[in-house]
Amino acid sequence: MKLFIVLGFPIALAACGNVTEPAPSETLATAAIADGHPSHAPNPALLSGYVERPVTGPASWRKLNEQQSPSQGGI
Repeated sequence: MKLFIVLGFPIALAACGNVTEPAPSETLATAAIADGHPSHAPNPALLSGYVERPVTGPASWRKLNEQQSPSQGGI
């Protein structure tokens, strides 16, 4: 019961507060360049380094590690 009183008190106080309205758009600052568009940084292709590895049955994990290691050219 004490828990409900402790949790209910802040909620009851918040319900009594005033709701503030956002500032009107006329009072906000205008953009530095009104008709300009932001330039985006060039991104590399999303799947540029993708290597397809089909699902197979269980195999030797050592062999799999050796095939996929960067030193073996697997990636």
